[in-house]
Amino acid sequence: MNKRIYLNLFIVSFVIMGLEMTAARFIAPSFGNTVYTWGIVISIFLIGSSIGYMAGGFIGDQSYSHKMMHFLYVFGIMTVALIPMIKDFMFPYLESFSSTLGTTMGVTILYFIPNIIFSSMGTILMKDGLDEKVSGKAIGSLHTASAIGSVLGTLVTTFFLIPLTHIHSVISVFAFMIFFAYLCYVEVKAASQILLVLAALLFVFLPFFSAKVKTSEILHKTTSLYHDIYVYQSTSFNGKEGNYRYLTFGNKTTIQGVIDLDDPDRLVVDYAKSVWQISDVFAPKSEKVFMIGHGIGTLTRKFEQEGKQVKVVELDKGVLEVSRDYFQYEGNSVEIGDGRKLLKETKDTFDVMVLDAYNNTHHVPFHLISREFFSLTSEKLNDDGILIINAIGNPKKDAVIESMNTTLKSVYPYVYIFAKGEKKGLQNLTIVGSKEPLDSKKITGQHVIKVNEGELILDGDTKLRHLN
Repeated sequence: MNKRIYLNLFIVSFVIMGLEMTAARFIAPSFGNTVYTWGIVISIFLIGSSIGYMAGGFIGDQSYSHKMMHFLYVFGIMTVALIPMIKDFMFPYLESFSSTLGTTMGVTILYFIPNIIFSSMGTILMKDGLDEKVSGKAIGSLHTASAIGSVLGTLVTTFFLIPLTHIHSVISVFAFMIFFAYLCYVEVKAASQILLVLAALLFVFLPFFSAKVKTSEILHKTTSLYHDIYVYQSTSFNGKEGNYRYLTFGNKTTIQGVIDLDDPDRLVVDYAKSVWQISDVFAPKSEKVFMIGHGIGTLTRKFEQEGKQVKVVELDKGVLEVSRDYFQYEGNSVEIGDGRKLLKETKDTFDVMVLDAYNNTHHVPFHLISREFFSLTSEKLNDDGILIINAIGNPKKDAVIESMNTTLKSVYPYVYIFAKGEKKGLQNLTIVGSKEPLDSKKITGQHVIKVNEGELILDGDTKLRHLN
C-alpha cells in the first residue's frame, strides 16, 4: 500500500484533534471553559465528522474523487488559516448571547466546515488505501495510522504547541501540515493545479499576519498552557492619570491586575485594597498566609513586605514569569500547582487564607468553592484565622454568589459579604469566613450586604450550570 496514504491519513487526523484542542483557547476568553464548553465542542466536532464521513464516502466512490481532493486540500487550508480572523471579527457580536448559545455558535462558525472537509478527506484516503481485495489487515492498518495521528494531535497540541507559542502560530502549523500533506498526495501537472498549490501556500502564512495586526499596541504577549497572556501599558486607569501597566487573559477589557509603575507598592484595584484591609483589620497579628492565585503579584508582595510567611499557589507558570518580567515581583513565595491539592498536602496551618482564582472572567473554579474545599480550608486555619474570597458577582439574584454564601455557611459559623454598596450589577465582592464573630463596622468604605440562600455546592453535585 502506498505510504503516502498512511502519511496523509496521519496528518489529517492529527490536525482534526489538534483543532479540537485549540477550541478552549479561542472560546474560553469569551464564554468560559466549563464542562458545557467541552460538551458543545465535542458534539459539534462529532456532528461535523459524521457529515464529513458520509460526504467523503460518496465522493470516494466517484471517478472524480482524486480531482476533488485538490480542492478539499486547498479549502481545508483556507478554512483553518482563517480561524483567527473569523474569531476576531465574529466574537464581539457573539458575546452578547448566553454562554451556551455563544459557545455553540462560536464553535460552529470556527470549526464546523474545516471538520467536515478533513473528515471527508479521511474517508477518501481510507478508500484510496484499500486494495481491490479488502482485507482486515489493510483496514486495521489504516485505522491505526488515523488513531496515532489523533492521539499525537491531542497530546502535542495540548502539551507542546499551545504552551510554547501563540495560538495563531499553532493554527499556522496546522495549515502548513495540511499543505505538506497536499504536496505529498498530489502530482502537480496542469497550470491550474500549480495555481491551487500557490494559493494554498499563501494561506499558510495568514495566521501570522492576523496575529501581528491584532497585537500592534500590546507591550507583551505570550501563550501559556492555560491562557493567552497580554500585558498593556496605559497613561490612565479609572479616570486617573498615571503610568499604569496591566495584565489580561485574551482581551483588553478583562483586567487581572494593575500596577502603578510610579508607585509599584500601591494597591491600585479595589479588590486588592479590600482583601488587604480585611486581613489587616481582622487578623492584625497574623504571621502565616496562604493564597491561591498570584496574578501580577501585588498582594503577594504586600504580604511579603509586612514580614508575613507567605505561601502562594499559582496554577499558571506563565503568569508567574510575567509577574517577574513586567510587574516587578521579586519574591520566592510562589509555588506552581493546583491550590486545593497543595493546600491538602501541606502540614502547616495559617492565620489568613486568600482565594483569588478564576477559570474565566467571573467564576472561581468549581473545586475551589465546594463544601469539601471550604472544610479543607477550615482544617488548615487557626481558630482565630479568616478565609477571604475575592468574588465577582451581583449582590441581587446571583445564583453563584448565593450558593457560595450557603456553602460557606455550611462550614463556617460566621460569613460576611462586603461590597461598596447595595447597587445592582456585576462588581467585586469580598466574602469572609470566620470561626469567630468579627466586627464588620471596622471596615471603612464597605459594608456587609445581605445575600439570599442558594444551592449547596458539593464536589459531586452542583446544579449551577456555570460551575460545571
